[in-house]
Amino acid sequence: MPCYIFEKLHLVLILLCLGLITIACGTQDAGEDISSIETVQAEIVAESTVAVSTSTPLPVEIAEPISPISSVTPESVPDMSIESDVEPIPGSEEALAAAIVHLIDQTGVSDSDIRLVSMEAIEWSDASLGCPQEGFMYAQVITPGYLIILEAQGQSYEYHSDQAANVVLCEQ
Repeated sequence: MPCYIFEKLHLVLILLCLGLITIACGTQDAGEDISSIETVQAEIVAESTVAVSTSTPLPVEIAEPISPISSVTPESVPDMSIESDVEPIPGSEEALAAAIVHLIDQTGVSDSDIRLVSMEAIEWSDASLGCPQEGFMYAQVITPGYLIILEAQGQSYEYHSDQAANVVLCEQ
């Protein structure tokens, strides 16, 4: 007997659910004019299109951020002789020259007033050369390069470079 009650209850629940679905979906009122709704929608779209197309476009200026990484071509490197406490790493001449040229451009000191304090080979974790700047995206690749510390007029300057002539003055 108890099974019979559950079967009837189950059947009643199914019929109730079907009834609710039918009510929720409902049927459309035969008196409603579909074409008038479509006409009103078309008018609204047309008005918004006219409003957009007749407005005066504002000038848009997209400012490209300037990369903090400087690149120096070998032709632009003057013949320099700087004082040094350490021996430059073999193969680092181009990166060292780029850092010196950048320091001269930034401070206006002569190359004879610049001293190489230290230099070490480093593998930077990405193309930012260990000195990421806000607003820039960098390739996520190990980038071999150098950490170069220069001194001019009693102030130290930390340069990060790759193995070529790309350097960044890292002021952390």
